[in-house]
Amino acid sequence: MKTALFCLTASGYKLALQIKQSLAARGEQADLYAPSKEFAMHQTYTFSSLATAVEEAFSRYRRIIMIMALGIVVRVIAPQIKDKNTDPAVVVLDEAGEHVISVLSGHLGGANELARLVATLTGARPVITTATDVHGLPAVDELARVHNLAMDPPSAARVINTALVNGSTVCFYVPNLIVQSNPKSGIEYRSPADYPNRCADAWYHVVVTNRIPEREVPNTVFLRPRNLVAGVGCRSGISEDHILAALNTALSMCRCSLLSLRALATIDVKEKEPGLRQAAKRLNLPLLVYSPAQLNHVLQHAGPNMAHSAFVQQKVGTPAVCEPAALLASRKGELLLPKHKFQGITIAVAEDR
Repeated sequence: MKTALFCLTASGYKLALQIKQSLAARGEQADLYAPSKEFAMHQTYTFSSLATAVEEAFSRYRRIIMIMALGIVVRVIAPQIKDKNTDPAVVVLDEAGEHVISVLSGHLGGANELARLVATLTGARPVITTATDVHGLPAVDELARVHNLAMDPPSAARVINTALVNGSTVCFYVPNLIVQSNPKSGIEYRSPADYPNRCADAWYHVVVTNRIPEREVPNTVFLRPRNLVAGVGCRSGISEDHILAALNTALSMCRCSLLSLRALATIDVKEKEPGLRQAAKRLNLPLLVYSPAQLNHVLQHAGPNMAHSAFVQQKVGTPAVCEPAALLASRKGELLLPKHKFQGITIAVAEDR
């Protein structure tokens, strides 16, 4: 995760350089920004306007460390703040290296974690003010970030975290690896399989699942594991919109959330297909490609039930694309939705269990 370090003075530069070197020792890349002054050495980006440099950094970096007064930081980042789901983590460190403050995106962006890391690297005292952290409670947005879960809906985080801080009962339906060993009062843990047999006295429910319920359920937020892959075959020239519509329909057929999709997969001859590439970009997902030999290897071990097409074999050197591609991309997955035909498109969905 790329980090930007900003400083304004010679002493701040010295501290920034120390952090940069410590991060490099951990295998983490950091870029150092300093004013156009004599203390700025090589491998340092210089700026004449801090506000302009920070504006550019907001779209380029996921973590920003600013070694300067908190008031300066508040003024320069204020115009850049847009959405807690996309804003980078911002922390502030005083030039004496005594306190490091989590300022922006404490949970989802990871600023609280970054503040603790900087404190470890410099000996500073971390200053974290989010209520759940102060009370030692599991913030739901932090839970989502740490375990790479998509929150659905994102707006529920504030409501649930407030309920936890106020002592209301919240039931977490999560895998064992997420369960805290000594849960605080007001928190209950159950297996995802226990939902929808919901805890009767819980004020709110947090459920780890890629499935969409058949009907709307009140006081519930879903944490979507990114464990689905869509294998896609398509005719040349098929549009982005047609592919996206087919994906949405395919996921609806198996009652799964689009937020759980982690990749699209196809055959290598379709790697540069414009509509497919644009669909993957729109969804912010990687497009994984496999050779005919790789797909044929899956088919050899898949049994007789997997769909075969002599026409596809003649065109691309393998009798099937979407099903074996989905299975390959899901690593240890199983087909959740076998090959389904749309107009000019075939889609299969695999779930990595």
